[in-house]
Amino acid sequence: MKKLGIETGKGVHVGIHCFRHGVTSELLESGTPIHVVTRLMRHADSKVTLEHYAQIVGDAERLASEKFSQRIGQNIDQLESDSELESTSVVKTA
Repeated sequence: MKKLGIETGKGVHVGIHCFRHGVTSELLESGTPIHVVTRLMRHADSKVTLEHYAQIVGDAERLASEKFSQRIGQNIDQLESDSELESTSVVKTA
């Protein structure tokens, strides 16, 4: 770690595996598909990746669901707004 310029506290061991874990976590959090992460990390299969990073995948799914819900809400608001404009702009002729 000293060669990389990374200081660690006395008695603290930080190995190269910590970087591997960090990269895997970042890939999953950024939405990289699990099969791609599995291949990049050279895990035997996706089950291995999921066993070690299930929490991250679960958090990513929750965030994606929340974003999707927000988009649906925005679209509903837009549809309601458009509907109100259409109903007030109708001119009756007779």
